[in-house]
Amino acid sequence: MGFLSRFRRNANKIEDPDALAGDEQEEPENQIIDEPLESLQLQSQDNPGGESEWETDESLEAIETPSDKRTRRLRERTSKSIKAPVKYSPEIKTSKLVPKPSHGLSIDLSKIVNQPSRRRISATPAFEEIMSELETTLLEADMGHIAVDAVLAEMRSKLIGAPLPKKGDVGHLLDATLVSALDSLLRVSYWDFDQTIEALLDEEPPVVIMLVGVNGTGKTTTAAKISYRLIQRGLSVVLGAADTFRAGAIDQLSDHAERIGARCVKSQRGGDSAAVARDAIDSAKARGDDVVIIDTAGRMQNKTNLMQELKKVHRVSSPHIVLFVGDALAGNDAVEQARKFQSVLHFDGAVLTKLDTDARGGAALSIAHATNRPIVLAGSGQEYQDLIDFEPVHFLTKLLSEDIDPSVFSIFGVDGR
Repeated sequence: MGFLSRFRRNANKIEDPDALAGDEQEEPENQIIDEPLESLQLQSQDNPGGESEWETDESLEAIETPSDKRTRRLRERTSKSIKAPVKYSPEIKTSKLVPKPSHGLSIDLSKIVNQPSRRRISATPAFEEIMSELETTLLEADMGHIAVDAVLAEMRSKLIGAPLPKKGDVGHLLDATLVSALDSLLRVSYWDFDQTIEALLDEEPPVVIMLVGVNGTGKTTTAAKISYRLIQRGLSVVLGAADTFRAGAIDQLSDHAERIGARCVKSQRGGDSAAVARDAIDSAKARGDDVVIIDTAGRMQNKTNLMQELKKVHRVSSPHIVLFVGDALAGNDAVEQARKFQSVLHFDGAVLTKLDTDARGGAALSIAHATNRPIVLAGSGQEYQDLIDFEPVHFLTKLLSEDIDPSVFSIFGVDGR
């Protein structure tokens, strides 16, 4: 079952498209308790000064019936602005990064659009039930709250006011709108990792890459995978074991370096991590190596003193590229970690480990939107060669293929590329 199966199952229950269209005669706000007019007049005479202590807003809300509460929630929800949340967008310096063509994913709706209806979709109870079910589905997929709000806002903006489709086309319309909304989450400035390395080598070798992230996300293994990838391209790599805090981290990176043919610059446990990073860069310059990859200690994003020390490593090494390494299985936690690291170091892109085992895709769908930085690389297995370029269209197609027939997808160029 795909991660959207619950939402689509609920949406398919709508056999009558009219349930999505507004009824101008329906005015739930004006439903009055059926009492004789004389009784109402007597009540007003008993309390000529206004509402009694039993009729305050708090007491009336406390005794609302379920239908009253539902009506109130629907009214409050539809009265809110449906503008999508603004992306977190710090100042970006992308001149050093080589962009790559962007593509988007969509579903052709020409047949539905060419058969317009006089009736329009509105925020009816049936529509709100669909949106509520979708919200639950996305949250259960470990998507971040900001990304979920953006998807719901995008769908509302496109659906409300749109022509009401025929009975058999409701599902197609919902599918197409959802695909478009999910695709918009991944719309950031993607750059090509290999071409960026080559461009930087032409300017000022060695190229310095710094990996950051919390404990246990796979930074050390990712450092080895990136090194292996570059060595296969004929480049020489130096690994800087700047994780001087974790037991076994230095030996682990050193073992990786020996297996893949890279050099490793290290110190004793408890040493100055910034000094190790500086020594690795100086060693690479002296021997004419091409790339330095600095493996830093895991930092919990809420430990201010440790994050400040990480900034010291960054300041001393002046890396050309900073990559945030996140665990795809961590879901919304990975998103919050990325947001915090972005506020401290302004990384250039993300590497998601264990993406091949993540069936829900919440972290991948949310990180780019939350940080305005692309996912550049993804771990697809345990071997050194299992590191692939992240392709948003291919990822989204694979994620949705169990719910929606991939043959209906259309891939299009973005920004004229």
